[in-house]
Amino acid sequence: MNKGTRAPGLDDVHNTTHTTTVKMARFLLVTLVAVLGWQEVFGQGDRTPVNFPVGGGSVLRSPTASGPPLGGCYGGFSVRKARTGFGDTVSANTKIQFRDVLLNMGGWSPSFNDFEAPCAGSYYFSFHAVSSQSGDFTLQLYKNGQYQVTAYGSSSDFQQASNSAILFLQQGDLVHLQLEQGTIYEHPGNEAYTSFSGHLVESL
Repeated sequence: MNKGTRAPGLDDVHNTTHTTTVKMARFLLVTLVAVLGWQEVFGQGDRTPVNFPVGGGSVLRSPTASGPPLGGCYGGFSVRKARTGFGDTVSANTKIQFRDVLLNMGGWSPSFNDFEAPCAGSYYFSFHAVSSQSGDFTLQLYKNGQYQVTAYGSSSDFQQASNSAILFLQQGDLVHLQLEQGTIYEHPGNEAYTSFSGHLVESL
């Protein structure tokens, strides 16, 4: 054996195995993204419908990979109870995040706390909140980052405010709630004072 060469040892085998493992992990990640789509892997896969009412709502069944079991376009959601972080209020300049999903028939993302239109059409949205004990608030509905309508709650001991709108959305348009000014109150226990709902009225 030449002086400049040596027989492979355990360290060489370990390094080769580690490099192969890293390459394989990267390959599997790329393959997963390609198969499921970037949005499925990194947060938007939760827009998938949870269930569909069939036969007058008496039976629920999951959608298939090829689409809703009844065909056509579905989109609708109802969520409740704002995430407050610390304390029991939500501060201004905040995109409202919700703890509970009551219904997701497609389009709502618990990760991003917004609704993505599954198809072009008219959609109905409504929302509700309660002011803090000593402060008012303005809660606004946004479409693709553009202001639509406002609910205003005054500062006199937990005042309620609601609003609603019918919006025309193209497929992929995004709708969310934004607290622009003041604070809203959320019950520290099981009750929910903040809610947000929407559904497809008619598709094109």
